[in-house]
Amino acid sequence: MLPAGGPPAIRRLPRLRCASFAAVPQPKVILKRGRANPVWHGHPWVFSGAVERTTAPFAPGDLVEVCDAQERSLGHGFINPRSQIVVRMLTRAGEPLSGGGLADVAAHDLPEMDDHQVVSALIERRIRQAAALRQRLGLPSAATSAYRLVNSEGDGLPGLVIDRFGAVAAVQFTALGMKRHEDAVWKALLALPAPPAAIVETAAGSFAQVEGFSAVARQVHGDPALTQDGVVCSENGIELTVDLKGGQKTGMFLDQRDNRLLLGHYCAGARMLDVYSYAGGFALSALQQGAREATCVDISPRALALCQAHAERNRLAPLHVVESDAFRYLEAAPPLHFDVVVVDPPKFARAHKDLAAAQKGYQRLNALALNTVRPGGLLATCSCSQLVDEETFERTIAAAAADAGRRVTVLHRGSQGPDHPVPPAFPEGRYLKFLLLGVA
Repeated sequence: MLPAGGPPAIRRLPRLRCASFAAVPQPKVILKRGRANPVWHGHPWVFSGAVERTTAPFAPGDLVEVCDAQERSLGHGFINPRSQIVVRMLTRAGEPLSGGGLADVAAHDLPEMDDHQVVSALIERRIRQAAALRQRLGLPSAATSAYRLVNSEGDGLPGLVIDRFGAVAAVQFTALGMKRHEDAVWKALLALPAPPAAIVETAAGSFAQVEGFSAVARQVHGDPALTQDGVVCSENGIELTVDLKGGQKTGMFLDQRDNRLLLGHYCAGARMLDVYSYAGGFALSALQQGAREATCVDISPRALALCQAHAERNRLAPLHVVESDAFRYLEAAPPLHFDVVVVDPPKFARAHKDLAAAQKGYQRLNALALNTVRPGGLLATCSCSQLVDEETFERTIAAAAADAGRRVTVLHRGSQGPDHPVPPAFPEGRYLKFLLLGVA
């Protein structure tokens, strides 16, 4: 069981010699019998219900060793008993914490390292590796300067998201353990071959509240003039302005970039509708690739102002904006009016208790959207609810088609782009579902 009565006092862990990187005798988290398999296979989370006991006092955010019921090591991670995800794994069994992270530093230069320094070195190394992977993926490119540099567990850095928007890096911490190593993050970013001219930390919202730390939007590095009026970047040849401090997430939803490009290919000559448009990504891509016109629907006037500004900046027209709740708009929308319709709603299911309501919401939303698609048209429908798996989502869309009396076929299944990597044993990381449907 985890300790009761609140977190124990913070303590320093035993020191580790740089020359040998001998094992640090951290507190151990012993899992219940039969609960180690997911972690053995690479799942990066340990849930509170899987924990049998701990072997020593710890503070939230400390580094711990995770072991199975026989006390065989499964790896190391950050512990936080405030969260249902009680440990977020940094390393797997057999993977040393050092991992050559300081291979370029002579042992006699740093004769001793404590746990904080070892983890900081690991973070710096993995940020370099993440940047090298994006370079291999062709990011940034002449057409795209907005991309995800670090995708949390997908890059072995749980609780850390870094997005690049041109010359600026936007950083979000979603776990206390990673937040406690923020200096290593800033250092690693500034040491990259193409370092950002400015670094902004974005607010972590509910993540910070759950994890027990404070994170407000602030500029960490660089001239404030670089970010005060928004940051200019590009996606697939479209120039955009991103509000890093007041926008959603880190300022822009980068996970849909490839899906926006793909949908645009099918919009030549089309009358297109973008519901939950936010800054207009799908509509802009459609107009760029020859759509006859596009309509953006969002409840946020600030988002719609961005849509219009982006269309004007890129000389894309005609783009119409409608400030409305999505359901109310679709209930009153003219039937069979649009050639291509996109519905990209926010997360409907934030917890398991929300699942039934989320499925009903997706079903109703998509039935209404199908009513607006002309025969022979396309519906692109999305879900970013991590708890709604692909099979459930497709079954819900089939029910929506039955409700609308329309016949649909799946033309394409998509997810987040390759700059949002996911461990194969981590289905929760494959949160984005994108379905392109033919509508008869």
